[in-house]
Amino acid sequence: MPRYALTVAYDGSKLFGWQIQPGVSSVQGELTRALSLLNGGPVTVTGAGRTDAGVHARGQVASVWLNRPWRGDKLRLAVNANVPDGICVSRVRPCSPSFDARRDAQWRLYRYCVWLASWCPPQIEPWVWWNKVSHWDMDLFAAGCRLLEGRHDFSAFCRQSEVPENPWRRLYSVRFRRRGPLVVVAVCGDAFLTNMVRIMMGNLDDVSRGKRSLDWLAGLLEGGRRSSSAMTAPPSGLTFWRVGYRPKAR
Repeated sequence: MPRYALTVAYDGSKLFGWQIQPGVSSVQGELTRALSLLNGGPVTVTGAGRTDAGVHARGQVASVWLNRPWRGDKLRLAVNANVPDGICVSRVRPCSPSFDARRDAQWRLYRYCVWLASWCPPQIEPWVWWNKVSHWDMDLFAAGCRLLEGRHDFSAFCRQSEVPENPWRRLYSVRFRRRGPLVVVAVCGDAFLTNMVRIMMGNLDDVSRGKRSLDWLAGLLEGGRRSSSAMTAPPSGLTFWRVGYRPKAR
């Protein structure tokens, strides 16, 4: 049985997240349905990361076994013909029998987009957090980003009901660029907790508006509780951008 790696993009506003859920449309559910149809039997689709409802993806990676060999371009076209609007497979490659999209990922890159203005073009509103405050102290924002880099206990940055036994994660970089009212934040790490990037953005918002201090943010990284953190930023601004693997992993 051949194994394949699929690179998947999707519009999260049309879906109830990555994971299969009864009675609603999810990315994993739609891919499983389409691939099972093409395979002539059930399949198991594994994703590199579980995105929440409303979160987008440009470079999600999924792995799957199929009963027979396919040319990558043929399988891509066939899957895209059988999934709903809002999901698109951009690449298919045969991969090692041992490859697992989630387990073998070395790093994951997310991008979060914030629109800082009293108005927002409707064409981009579904893809950003329209933050009507319209003013951040960008020096404080940059300092907060630097604090988040490194290995920390991110318990305070996780949905309280889903804090794992080991909440330590490493962020390799938290970088941003600003063009007018648009701020794009790129967060690269080894793995992420539930809602982690969105809670980070809520905390950085409080710091950048002067509502909370950098010392408060640093304290959250020392095993703080979710109840001590700020709001969870909206899912619309978040995109799962890319996954990194060792050269021989795929």
